[in-house]
Amino acid sequence: MRVITVLQKNHPLMRALAGAGCETVHLGPTELPRSDGEPYFYIGDVFQQIKAPLYLSRIRRTLAEHHAPYVNWNRDAPWNCAIKPWRRLFVRVAKPADIHLAHSLQSVDLFGQPVVYFPNAADTDHYNLGGRTLESLRDVSAYRFDVSFIGTLNPGFRMVSARLEFLTEVARRLEHTGMTCRFFDTSPGSPVSVKEQVEIIQASRINLSIGAVCDEPSMSWGLPERCFGIAACGGFLLCDERKHLTDTFPEQTWAGCRDVEGCLEKIKFFVAQFDLSRSMAERLHQDVMQRHTYAVRAQELLNLVTQWERNGLRQSVHAVSG
Repeated sequence: MRVITVLQKNHPLMRALAGAGCETVHLGPTELPRSDGEPYFYIGDVFQQIKAPLYLSRIRRTLAEHHAPYVNWNRDAPWNCAIKPWRRLFVRVAKPADIHLAHSLQSVDLFGQPVVYFPNAADTDHYNLGGRTLESLRDVSAYRFDVSFIGTLNPGFRMVSARLEFLTEVARRLEHTGMTCRFFDTSPGSPVSVKEQVEIIQASRINLSIGAVCDEPSMSWGLPERCFGIAACGGFLLCDERKHLTDTFPEQTWAGCRDVEGCLEKIKFFVAQFDLSRSMAERLHQDVMQRHTYAVRAQELLNLVTQWERNGLRQSVHAVSG
């Protein structure tokens, strides 16, 4: 199938679509798609293209003439900070996407129905076992850290202030317990390479996922890509509780916490229950590799496009990976 998109070639979903045999054509955000008579679908970026609404309208008219759907993947709900308040009315009225994919169903508030739950996924080109086996990760002597976090920690980013406060308090409370606790900043310019991130995950008995840049003005229900990456590397996941956790991952394959106190309780419990944590991590790894890679997401999207071409998306919510 042919796909025309404004997304970059290195976007993990675009790499996965190309790997599935799709012919891909990359355009600028205001360029009109051209048709040679062959069917195609269009992946846009509403957050970028809404800044030029007249061009977006022309693109939508062209797609209607070609009987091609406009696909948008909203990975920023519920914040959607890239859309200025005065442009939100246009989004609500225009319904710019034919297939609205969302990592959080909170996006219904802005984009309306229908919406397709389309969570993030593991970019297995970068995050994987890296030559290790699940069995080798059962060697408790190979672990360097009891608990770690990998992500943006630069205090210059206002969006991560709550994360910083949370992790600072966790570190303070663990300081005199004898547990090793390390946090690694991956802000732009960070020296922590992807290879090193994989090694850190696999050297940590507990891997935290705390906060996301799309957690304002309220906490997102959606799972950060970090959750999938940790699992793909075979790591044990302790995540702040989000509504879509139970919609996405099987029960008893991860641990959740609501606050610092709950996080500390889970850390102490699972550090003392190494075999249990490894059994949970192994089940989550298997689930992610089977259902939550970008190759899987690409096939899900192709199925949705086929469905749209046949009779439109008639369901208000279609949980493709729940």
